[in-house]
Amino acid sequence: MKRTLFVTLALVLALGLVLGVGACKKKVAETAATATTAGTAGTAKAPETPLKLSADAEKLPKGAKVAVIDFGPKGLVEFELLEKETPKTVGNFVELVNDKFYDEMPVHRVEDFVLQAGDGTLVGKDVGDRKLEVEKDKRKCVRGAVSMARGATQGPGGKAVYADTSPTQFFILKKDSPHLDPDFCVFGVVVSGMEVVDKIEVNDMIDRVRILTVGEAGTAAPAPTAAPAPEKQ
Repeated sequence: MKRTLFVTLALVLALGLVLGVGACKKKVAETAATATTAGTAGTAKAPETPLKLSADAEKLPKGAKVAVIDFGPKGLVEFELLEKETPKTVGNFVELVNDKFYDEMPVHRVEDFVLQAGDGTLVGKDVGDRKLEVEKDKRKCVRGAVSMARGATQGPGGKAVYADTSPTQFFILKKDSPHLDPDFCVFGVVVSGMEVVDKIEVNDMIDRVRILTVGEAGTAAPAPTAAPAPEKQ
């Protein structure tokens, strides 16, 4: 009788322990879900602060398109988009900017001669089978030149053999780099902010990239279109 009672009590205690752990896990999950929901609700993004072109960028011909990279506290970098010289490359870049692909993107490569960003895999941004042709241009790879990255393998005699152009990764040259000529298409030229480029480090974040047009009032994002008022019956 005593043995049966002991076994019964042991089973009851064990069952209580299992149920208690389960209830505890459920409570933790509910608490986490509540905290996440509350955190999400409490961290709504404020409206973007409008961007304006610098005096240097405003000196460009009216109608010129300028990409503005906002590195947050480190400052802004502006580069003119060479739309007439490299229409496909510029068009591809503008599409990505308009889709806010580069927003909250880390700089993943910094060397003495270059700064590189745009690797969407680092932040879970997929571009699918997007491709970009290599455009030919006459620009030199000098300090301030902006180009799209290309993969490379070592060919005969140690010469680099370049693959297709990356559709998303771009770089800004910090030094003249004649070894990249003529294999890289220069689609932009920095007009303001090279001092910012020089102090960027790996994992510094790009807050946003926006395209502004010289001679037009630039804003960081278009104002939402108001819905038409319903017709009176």
